[in-house]
Amino acid sequence: MPDGSEDEFAELLAKERLRLWSFILALVGDRALAEDICQSTCLEIWRIRETFHPGTNFGAWSRTVAKYQVLRHGRKAAREKALFVTEAMEKIAESYEAPSRDGEEERHEEEVRKALDSCLQELGPGEQALLQRRYADGASIKALSGEISSTEGGLKMKLLRLRQRLAACIRSKTTTEAELHG
Repeated sequence: MPDGSEDEFAELLAKERLRLWSFILALVGDRALAEDICQSTCLEIWRIRETFHPGTNFGAWSRTVAKYQVLRHGRKAAREKALFVTEAMEKIAESYEAPSRDGEEERHEEEVRKALDSCLQELGPGEQALLQRRYADGASIKALSGEISSTEGGLKMKLLRLRQRLAACIRSKTTTEAELHG
């Protein structure tokens, strides 16, 4: 990366990840798919990190990478008879070109991150390990289902339920915080 360390780049990516995920979710409309594409986007961003120029808009650059990852997924899905509306995707992408976040959004994102950390701690060790393998390590559904002796469909359902539990937990913790401070 020109004039920057990998640690600084990793920090930029970590700070942008939630906004990147929400951008992808707005494009694809499916949380699990958005998470999968966000993972591949983060890997691609890391792979091409040398092309980012420090001092430019990292959010815009990373959303461009994400848009191409979504389009790549769309082409793959189209081959499998799925439809993708590129024009609508462009409109959503344009709406994300707004000025950078204000302090309020950053505080909210930090609150959500803290709630997520807390909610993850409330899960059992096996559930934490499963989420780690799937989302942090990037293990495929097929590989994971073999590791835990489950069908792919059963694993997908288990992951969906875990994500739903985490979402409900995060909502309850952030709602409580908002009520305390509001």
